[in-house]
Amino acid sequence: MKSVWAPLVGDALWARSTTVESRTRYVSHPRRGRAVAPVLYGNSSMDGGAFSVGSPAHLSFLDLACSMPLGWNGDRPRAPRPSSLENARAEVFSSSFGRGPCYIPFSGGRESSMWLAIATNHARSRGHEDPIPVTLRHPGLTSAQELEVGERVVAHLGLEDWERVEADDLDLIGALAGSTLARIGPFWPANAYTMAPLIEAARGGVFVFITGLADFFSWWRWAPLAGFIAARRRPSKRDLALLGTALMPVSLRVRAARRRGFPPPMPWLRPVPERDALALLRRRQADVPIRFDRAMVMQLTHRCFDGAASTFSALGEALGTSVDQPLRRPGVVESFAGAGGRRGFRGPGDMLRAMCGDLLPSDLLARRSGTDLTRVFFGEASREFAANWSGAGLDESMIDAAALRRSWLSDRPDPRAACLLQYAWLTEQQSVAGAGLSTGELVLTNSNQREAA
Repeated sequence: MKSVWAPLVGDALWARSTTVESRTRYVSHPRRGRAVAPVLYGNSSMDGGAFSVGSPAHLSFLDLACSMPLGWNGDRPRAPRPSSLENARAEVFSSSFGRGPCYIPFSGGRESSMWLAIATNHARSRGHEDPIPVTLRHPGLTSAQELEVGERVVAHLGLEDWERVEADDLDLIGALAGSTLARIGPFWPANAYTMAPLIEAARGGVFVFITGLADFFSWWRWAPLAGFIAARRRPSKRDLALLGTALMPVSLRVRAARRRGFPPPMPWLRPVPERDALALLRRRQADVPIRFDRAMVMQLTHRCFDGAASTFSALGEALGTSVDQPLRRPGVVESFAGAGGRRGFRGPGDMLRAMCGDLLPSDLLARRSGTDLTRVFFGEASREFAANWSGAGLDESMIDAAALRRSWLSDRPDPRAACLLQYAWLTEQQSVAGAGLSTGELVLTNSNQREAA
């Protein structure tokens, strides 16, 4: 028998979210009704000055120390726009085609498979040439299952061209990462350099970069409540606990996060900057609106969104490739928000299947276990640098060099220390080189033997 709890709880929850979340929509200080700029530590900002090449992601040193831009950009969250998923999908690629070959990064994962299918359908329905999937190949980067799925997706869509780029070294300070750092300076995310060979392979065309839509659910943690309401089942203990959290004021959510130890400590930070960083991270999680549509548009106000977009734009400029980032285009995210409505989807798989429709068999969008890339990124070069690092090049008032070295050399290094590794390495290279680092061409090894124009 279906429970009567679900619709009753659902109506009360989403009705409450209309009033409560309208008071908290300006993120950091709801009572004052405005957003607050991120904390910057004196002249530790890396927006030029620290290196002649600057920082495309406009990172402060505290951002760098956490491997994530902290805080909000001060923009007012936009309003969701009434739309259907079909119209929202059409908007994504509305300006991507017709400017030369259109390249879609394709890993074989379910989100990249969905985007490739949607792009192919969009192109064919409007008389454009098929998009070209472009894939990075490296031992340990992609599981055998993802490789098999990738072959099936391309075959199902009937795509004739498929660029596959081989990379020998994906270490955080390896040859590829080092040349990328030398070109554009410290960036975020720390593994952004893995896109450089793909962007270079798309030279002469348009590289369409869409990422983070499925990752949205790691931030919008209310999806299980939407699933519970949609399924009309009896609530579990987890549902009730999540419901209790949802009904809390934001200030109490912050306290609850601190009590349960979220986020985990960052022992390489001195006490004061660690306190400030953790407070900003807790506030970001606590401020997540209960409504799907409001949460989605609020993402645009976070500096993470801006930082990543700026990094990939800088990569495109450095490599002479046009990089199209549709989620940065006005109206696109708002349309997806409106299509999802206030309750949204039960999870990323539910959303991907709804968006993809019948363009791919459902099993190709099934959840698959991910690959642990810790050892790929923190490889031999990183460990050798960490072992021999003098401790110089970082702000000693903020960083405990001994604790940082222990994290880098541990069996499972904390990814939140990745940007510091790159910054320390770049500082050392800058010191040795004197005037500056060489910004020579990135090395492209293409399995299709297509010479970059």
